[in-house]
Amino acid sequence: MIRYHYHTSRKDISRLGISKGDPLCHVYSDASREELEAWGRRHGLEPAWIHDSTLPHFDAFGARLEWCGPGVSRAELRDHIRAWRARRKA
Repeated sequence: MIRYHYHTSRKDISRLGISKGDPLCHVYSDASREELEAWGRRHGLEPAWIHDSTLPHFDAFGARLEWCGPGVSRAELRDHIRAWRARRKA
């Protein structure tokens, strides 16, 4: 399932037009990277734009926040990160 975690920018990212404190959303899949890529394609996003750090995700901001649904809590996000790491090790 596609999940959404809302947060605010901790810094200015001028090349993207993001200012410190602006709302952002991490968009990720709790099932597979393929599901996340499919979500991205439906919204005109390139798989190369996925951030692969802790948990593969797209960053949504500005008008793209309209694409996002109800958010998960920080605790749910942590659980999904743990599950993702466990699947990668298996």
